[in-house]
Amino acid sequence: MSRLAPVVLFAAMFVLSGGLVGQEPKKDDPPVKAKGVLPNNWKKIGLTEDQVQTIYKIQGKYNDEIDKLEAKIKELKATKDKELKAVLTADQKKKLEEILVGKDK
Repeated sequence: MSRLAPVVLFAAMFVLSGGLVGQEPKKDDPPVKAKGVLPNNWKKIGLTEDQVQTIYKIQGKYNDEIDKLEAKIKELKATKDKELKAVLTADQKKKLEEILVGKDK
């Protein structure tokens, strides 16, 4: 059993290291291109590929935060509407609903 210990130790070190062999990117691999959508009419102004990539990276940097803020705004508007309707009487709520349904027709 003592002969097995070094093999087990080596195997454990390999597994814990994540098998680092061959995981470095090759120098010949092209850099990963960012993807996105250019703002309206920006394709017409003669951007270089570097400029396009920089624009896509900037968009990626801000889009997640903007999405979170837009979701928060939607949540706040829903809460506001709920609080506003809480001020109304049952008859007022019914009349408002009738008015809103009438607009859809």
